[in-house]
Amino acid sequence: MAEDQWAAFRTAPATAATQGPWTKYAAPAAAGNDPWAAFRAAPPPAEGPWAKYATPAPSTYVQPEPPPGEIIHGKDRSYISDHPEINTTRPADDPTGRDTAVTMGALKTRGDNADSIVDNILRKEAPLGHGYTFGLSDEIVSSIVGGANKLMGGDFSDSFDSAQELQRQEMARQREEHPIGSAVTEIAGGVGSGISLAKNGVTLVGRMANNGIRNIIPRMLAGGAEGAGYAGISGLFGADGGIRNRVDQAVENLPVGAVLGAAAVPATDLVRAIFGRVAPIFNRDPAERGDTLMARRLMQDRQTPETLATAVEDAQAAGQNEYRAVDAAGRNSQRLVAMAAKTPGEARNGIVEDLAGRQEGQAGRVRTMVTDALGQGDNAFQTEQSIIARRQAAAQPRYDAAYANPPPQGDFYTDMLGRQSVREALPVLERTAAERQMPITDLFTEVPNPTPQTREVPTGLVDAAGNPMTRTETVNSTVRIPTARGWDFVKRELDARVNQLYNSGDTTAAEAIKETRNALREQLANDVPGYREALANYSDNSAAHEAVQTGRDLVTAGNADEARAAYGALNEGQRDLAKTGAARELTQKIDKPDFGNDRTRIFNTPDMQGRMDTLVEDPVVRALFGDRLGREQDMSRAARTITGGSSTYENFADGEAVSDAGGAIIALMTGHPIRAASMFGGRALNTFTRAATGMNDEVAGRIGDYLMSADPAHIRSLADLFGRVQNQAYAPSIAPAVISAGANAPRSGNGEKR
Repeated sequence: MAEDQWAAFRTAPATAATQGPWTKYAAPAAAGNDPWAAFRAAPPPAEGPWAKYATPAPSTYVQPEPPPGEIIHGKDRSYISDHPEINTTRPADDPTGRDTAVTMGALKTRGDNADSIVDNILRKEAPLGHGYTFGLSDEIVSSIVGGANKLMGGDFSDSFDSAQELQRQEMARQREEHPIGSAVTEIAGGVGSGISLAKNGVTLVGRMANNGIRNIIPRMLAGGAEGAGYAGISGLFGADGGIRNRVDQAVENLPVGAVLGAAAVPATDLVRAIFGRVAPIFNRDPAERGDTLMARRLMQDRQTPETLATAVEDAQAAGQNEYRAVDAAGRNSQRLVAMAAKTPGEARNGIVEDLAGRQEGQAGRVRTMVTDALGQGDNAFQTEQSIIARRQAAAQPRYDAAYANPPPQGDFYTDMLGRQSVREALPVLERTAAERQMPITDLFTEVPNPTPQTREVPTGLVDAAGNPMTRTETVNSTVRIPTARGWDFVKRELDARVNQLYNSGDTTAAEAIKETRNALREQLANDVPGYREALANYSDNSAAHEAVQTGRDLVTAGNADEARAAYGALNEGQRDLAKTGAARELTQKIDKPDFGNDRTRIFNTPDMQGRMDTLVEDPVVRALFGDRLGREQDMSRAARTITGGSSTYENFADGEAVSDAGGAIIALMTGHPIRAASMFGGRALNTFTRAATGMNDEVAGRIGDYLMSADPAHIRSLADLFGRVQNQAYAPSIAPAVISAGANAPRSGNGEKR
């Protein structure tokens, strides 16, 4: 605030510093803040002969106290003189004065009974009856009073209205003095009425089966209708005034009551779910506690003990004795086993060791599944060699018949003999014949040369003219060409050369020689009778290699459609070798140590599933493979859920003696504070979860024994308890109806005139 520069002139008296010519005209300083105070103060009594005639000062007026029990009217309220807490509002619009008379008569009666213990008790209990009858209690009492007066010769209407007003005023006082207590009492009354009605079948939602989320919408609709009904009744009965006021109040209450009734359904479901999780804490029998937990989890997964037992029996029939109940169970049951596996004690060790041993053997089981589905033995390479030997033996008579044909001739074969790869193969044939002690005539034959060459050879004679005489000599009247057997051996040597070049990485040269080989093979099949049939029933090393490679490509090739087309072009015998190649490729992938614990992952994609469908042509074998693979995938999925993934699983398997706290300390000491904090937090969360479900080592052992069991009879042993828990869970509940009744009970009239 700015300083007032004129303050000194307004308030300060003249001083030596302010003396001047105008000082004598300055106004005198005021006494205090009131310049007229001296004139207002009464002067002291005058002394003298006239003092006895002075008028005495008037004394202060004191209003007399009203007599007790009288009605005192204020601005808008009236009350009892000696009990101001007993009050009421006066009717605002009362042209006849009747309503005012009734109101004041009720107020006077209350004042007369102010000290009555009975009346005080009745006033405090009024909200209970009001809530129980949804506002109809005052009408019931007033009707009884009016009827009694009528029997005694009085007027029913006057007595009814007086009793109504008296109860209204008492209810208003109770609500004003004890708002929370009154509301609670009214709700309690509504709850009591709701229980009575619902238990006797007067309910919609209380007669519907509780199927959880599956029928929550119909149950909420029924609850909303029921809540709206309670709200309408409380508005109709509890409102004050005539029928119009009551109907308006009922209509006003409907939407709120419907919302409360509908909300009561999920609210009770939530409470039941929480209680279902907390209830096992209070059960001190570990066996019963564990069985109850398992039965509830099975119910959440929509499974039964019979479902699990049947799945285990089917697995055992397929030779998968490692399959357990937990593998067929849903995620809720598997998470229960996970909690048991994280509970310190012997049960934890047993579960983890069981899973560890089973997962370590999965590679061998999956490998056997693949070789069985593809018709292979345990060793795909040995199977490949046995197939080749078997087909060689079967095809040899056909080859012998083809070799008996005359040697093929023509321009094509002449061109073949001029190619570098064929020229290099011919010396190999000679060495092969020598090594096998075969007659060279089996591989080569002499035929007339279609283009023989001649030369002039001197005879040593001269003619008459003295010129030397010569004679014409044919140099190459015959040529040596491969026989049918020889050409087949040339083809086989080209096969070997192609394989050698492919293996060395020289793809360009391999493709060139392969083109020559393919052309020769096709021409021989056309020119030599029986050779094509022999080829179809025989696989040499090269053909076997190609068929095997086709199978490998069907597993690994990026273009699956192209690989399928190549496989489809093979004959039946070559497909056996292709399956061998596919089996060898798959088993190598399965056996890779860096593939992880889940050896079924390579079959998880639709692309690989389609490739396997191509390889496994028999629909029955394909279905069996799919079932066995699905069970192995169930085992891997259960292991991940129970142990928390591969890293946690390996930690369990390799370092069970190291606790979470110890691991957290090690992580903190090695400079990983975030990891340490997460491990400490995880341990605390696990501890809280175990406490919330009543989990301890004995309960964990019970759960592990059951859900890790492979005995169908043991699995079925939970059927009776499961049936009881299931019936209890799905039984109709009157709780939403009761909550709706209680919530709508205070929504009646508020005790004031309307």
